[in-house]
Amino acid sequence: MRKTIIGIGIVAALATLPFLVPAIYHQFTAFPKSIMIASGPQEGQYQQIAADLAKEIESQLGIEVKLEKETHGSLDNLRLLRQGNVDFALYQPGTERVLDPQHSDSSEFQPRFVANVYPEVTHWFVRRGSGIETPGDLVGRKVALGEKTSGDYAMSKLLLKHFGLKESDVDAQYLSFVDVRKQFAAGELDAAFMTLGTHAETLTQLAEEETCDLLTIPYAEAFTRKLILPSPYTIPAGMYDSYPAAFPSDDVQTISIRASLLTNNGVDANLVEAVTSIFLSEKFLLANDLGDLVDGGKAVAMQKPEFEMHPGATAYYDPELKPLLPTDFVEATEGMRSFLVSSLIAVFLLFRWYASVVRRRKEHWLDQCIKSLLEIERRQVDLDQKSGTDDCTRLQKLLDEVTDLRQGALRKVSAHDLSDDRAADCFLEMCHALSDKINAKITRQRLERQFEELGGRLGK
Repeated sequence: MRKTIIGIGIVAALATLPFLVPAIYHQFTAFPKSIMIASGPQEGQYQQIAADLAKEIESQLGIEVKLEKETHGSLDNLRLLRQGNVDFALYQPGTERVLDPQHSDSSEFQPRFVANVYPEVTHWFVRRGSGIETPGDLVGRKVALGEKTSGDYAMSKLLLKHFGLKESDVDAQYLSFVDVRKQFAAGELDAAFMTLGTHAETLTQLAEEETCDLLTIPYAEAFTRKLILPSPYTIPAGMYDSYPAAFPSDDVQTISIRASLLTNNGVDANLVEAVTSIFLSEKFLLANDLGDLVDGGKAVAMQKPEFEMHPGATAYYDPELKPLLPTDFVEATEGMRSFLVSSLIAVFLLFRWYASVVRRRKEHWLDQCIKSLLEIERRQVDLDQKSGTDDCTRLQKLLDEVTDLRQGALRKVSAHDLSDDRAADCFLEMCHALSDKINAKITRQRLERQFEELGGRLGK
């Protein structure tokens, strides 16, 4: 009965397994209902990219996407990622190293790289008529360095160092893109360093308002040789306005650094892979004028990552490395697998303990039977010792006791026990041997008695 119940339980578990595993797998691999994307400062290209990406994700994946609008730049976005408040964010590489070098990596959520986005180009604007032509002319002047948590500010600090200046040498202004444009228009600002995409709205507005000029950064190539992430960049004449006058009027030598799309290690790998596929699709790249990624493809998209690449992005760039089961599913079910294995081990040990108890009980029962058998054997030794005695009745009684012991043993053991349990087998062999011995004594006494009767008859 017990074996039947166990068999039914195993069959039921195997029958439900094909339905249970897909349900668990779907639960752990399904996309979330909503996600959050951090954008960037007003009139910057971050806002445009984030908004368009949100629309595509909602359209293709059916996920509600919320935008953390008008964040204060790259460092602010990175902090939101570390806090787990957003799932994706745009970031200017190197910003944290410059603005927050003592940051702690102990947070639960760690930034992970998804893809490069576009070159963020450094622009050195000076107000027309300000007389600023060289870096030395910035001393004591009102210079916009960007908001204090922005990639603008990080690059401005590096440029001042490149120019041999300190932040205290200028009248530093920590302004947004919108405020920079307003103060140039009001004549209240002398210069500004702005690092942003060339398709940003504020650049074309500055060109149209004709309030400032764009200067070449001296020794830009030397600057990029000292650092790993920036690259030399040329802003062609007429980039931001062609008629009636070109702006800039001549090619401008400057530097650029690629913006990155980041996520954190708490975001599902399947979701990251899907978002990476959407972001690097030709449709999205062409719609957002991301020509470098159209031309360079995956090689450019994964170039010089500052942070470790997310497994979901890795699965997109190199599908051959994609594991059979998603990493998130394996990690999420690790506790369940550990519990299942521990339970199986516990059941196995319990079964062994129970088998041991049963075996000990069986051995105890056999011990009693063997003792009784030895007692019968001892009693039969005293019988059939003298000639002329008749112990057949007593010997027959002992033989019946041996038979009862043997039958009782056979009722308690199975054929399987007889083949596997040597103790039971030995007991039965002892019973047979003792039965043969008692039968031999009975036979001998009966023969002797018959011979005596026959001798008496012949003597008469």
